[in-house]
Amino acid sequence: MASDAPVILLAEPHPPSADLISTLLDNLGLTSHVVTTSQSLLEYLLTDGASVVLLSIDLPDMDGFGTTRQIRDLERKRLIPAVVVIGLTPQGLIDERHLCLDAGMDGQVSKPVSIGRLSAALSPYPLRP
Repeated sequence: MASDAPVILLAEPHPPSADLISTLLDNLGLTSHVVTTSQSLLEYLLTDGASVVLLSIDLPDMDGFGTTRQIRDLERKRLIPAVVVIGLTPQGLIDERHLCLDAGMDGQVSKPVSIGRLSAALSPYPLRP
């Protein structure tokens, strides 16, 4: 894979889910970097940057909704460029898409994630290196 490939920041605290999603991203020709807490996600955005974040709503230190609000606050303060945030939610969560959009996310994908749903969720967004 080319060194200038886009990096998808994957915030997922559960290793089996993180492994699966990383493999799916790799199959789509995308590189991922996995973090397991909202704090490490925010630090990564501030230091390394990412154009797309796949964000589990059940991070251990702050839920994905609060983390999204933090990301949007960093954008408003112009500390980071605009980031696409796609929520990763447990299947069957009532109104999961609505909850994600209300929190400021750009989209949502239910777990377990399939390559088709992941590809569809990412397809509207340009993935810059």
